[in-house]
Amino acid sequence: MLKAFFRGLKITLLALLGGLALANLWIWSAGWGRMAARPEEVPAEAVVVLLGTNEFVGKTKEPTGTYRPRLAAVVQLCQQQKISLVVASGTPEQAKVMSQQLRAAGVTVPIEQDPYGWRTLDSVVRAQAQHADRPIVFVSQGWHCVRALWIADHLGLKASAYPSGFGVGFRPWIGFLRDCFAKPKAIYDWCAGNRLATSMSPEAGNTLVR
Repeated sequence: MLKAFFRGLKITLLALLGGLALANLWIWSAGWGRMAARPEEVPAEAVVVLLGTNEFVGKTKEPTGTYRPRLAAVVQLCQQQKISLVVASGTPEQAKVMSQQLRAAGVTVPIEQDPYGWRTLDSVVRAQAQHADRPIVFVSQGWHCVRALWIADHLGLKASAYPSGFGVGFRPWIGFLRDCFAKPKAIYDWCAGNRLATSMSPEAGNTLVR
């Protein structure tokens, strides 16, 4: 009896690990051939959607290792004079701080704050609702970009990505584990009907920074 239990447990664990691997592979495949390696490779008149993250870990002054590289990537893109708009998408605080720091870094193209992009799903759905008529370029780390591209594909949104690197403070194992489970969660959200984190209409709520 006990032997049968452990055999069943082993089969269940193998099935879960196999499903986790397949989910990650499926979403990673969305990024194949769609990651720009150089700023000049992004489409002309593109809308850059900067996916939100915190600058510091909690209430400390320790950098997250993801924030500054994302902003630096957006600055690089804007220097090519091919970008028509930057959307800083995240929580209200993230959207505000990112847009302010982009201006301070010399970005002169129009910047739009999206304070309702609380999750990747929300950011992509809102980009599709407001900017579907223009090419979208997601900016984040590569493991995050592929998730955004996978969601965009299921919304019929024309999109590509410009992945950023990692900076001081990034913890590879924490980031790896978090993303391994975030990818299956994206599939679950799609199957469940793409429920957004806020009640704000995807067509509303963005503010143009003056």
